[in-house]
Amino acid sequence: MFGASVLNAELTERCITQKTCSFLPSFLSSRTAMYGIGIPADLAVGYLSYRMKRNHNRLWILPEALVTGANLYVAAHSWRRIK
Repeated sequence: MFGASVLNAELTERCITQKTCSFLPSFLSSRTAMYGIGIPADLAVGYLSYRMKRNHNRLWILPEALVTGANLYVAAHSWRRIK
């Protein structure tokens, strides 16, 4: 999950630098902002999954899988726009 977040942030940063991406709001246009929001969000989702697993919830992997999938989707979107 963390690897997908880093990949997403770096590819999106390249896309923004080349001015080929316009899908992010202006306050997320810097690497610092993307990491500042992304890493704490990943930590929160990781903690949620941990709590779910500790309570023997069979769906404990679902939050991490959804966040990883979303990050990979946006990273692929950014990668296609890099020249």
